[in-house]
Amino acid sequence: MHKKDRVRAALQMQPVDRVPAGFWYHFPAELHTGTPAVRAHLDFYRNTDVDFLKVMNEHLYRVDFDIAQPADWRGLRAAPVSAPFYQGLLDELRQVLDAIGDEVFVMATVHGVFASAFHATHSPEATFAQGNPVVEHLRQNAEPVLGALDAIADSLADFAGACLDAGAHGVYYAALGAEQYRFTEEEFLTWIKPYDLRVLQAIEGRGELNVLHICKDQVRLDLYADYPAHAVNWAVSEQNPSLIEGRALFNRPILGGVDYRGPIVEGPSAAIEAEVHATIREFGTQGLLLGADCTLPTHTPYEHIRTAVAATATAATA
Repeated sequence: MHKKDRVRAALQMQPVDRVPAGFWYHFPAELHTGTPAVRAHLDFYRNTDVDFLKVMNEHLYRVDFDIAQPADWRGLRAAPVSAPFYQGLLDELRQVLDAIGDEVFVMATVHGVFASAFHATHSPEATFAQGNPVVEHLRQNAEPVLGALDAIADSLADFAGACLDAGAHGVYYAALGAEQYRFTEEEFLTWIKPYDLRVLQAIEGRGELNVLHICKDQVRLDLYADYPAHAVNWAVSEQNPSLIEGRALFNRPILGGVDYRGPIVEGPSAAIEAEVHATIREFGTQGLLLGADCTLPTHTPYEHIRTAVAATATAATA
């Protein structure tokens, strides 16, 4: 089967010649943006033989003022698609699409509303482990923060649409917030979910490969059950429900099955093949897109990824 036909069949729960597979990681800093980023994506695709490609997004949401207390969020306005951090990703996306042509589905990465709000408060080097002012400020004074989340959601909805207009076959939306230790269930349902849904509903019915990625560990997975997307991905290895449990919950194709910190990182090849075979044997071939349950470490060798992709062709006889 052609790569795109294989993915389409998987998304439609139809038989496939082999399970389609796709993986991704953050490239080294010097390859994050511009022409080097385009070349890195094309090299990755050609050296790993993945069935679908995710274009990474290192152009994080930015504001030109400091957000140090809840009232500061009042200054945040919806960034237009013309903003440099959006145009940077769109330029890279178009170049990747021009080079690959009709070979493979290409997804654009859209960081979710909660992540984008966090990015607006920090330097590019900051991480979620360094404290999260979005959570703190919501609990201190939610009103101005929610106004900002409202603006960010509108901005991301426009940006996601622009990615599809540029030729992307889908959007990979990275959702955050339903981790048991971050918000209460009521807080998530009130403060985060409505804005996630606004973005995803804006592109519902568009594209062929919109993926909902649910970030982090100890996630209340059921709170995402009604998020619109063609396929769902989450980190089973991070104290989260299994693929089988998730399939019953979401009732749609699942992307995953490979531990992002497992054999695919360090090898050997036999262990990579064994993990792929075990996943397909347990889950079956219907409605599965093989991939890592989260972004792979940057140092993961191309040959390990190619081994995982190739192993889907031998799973039936393993």
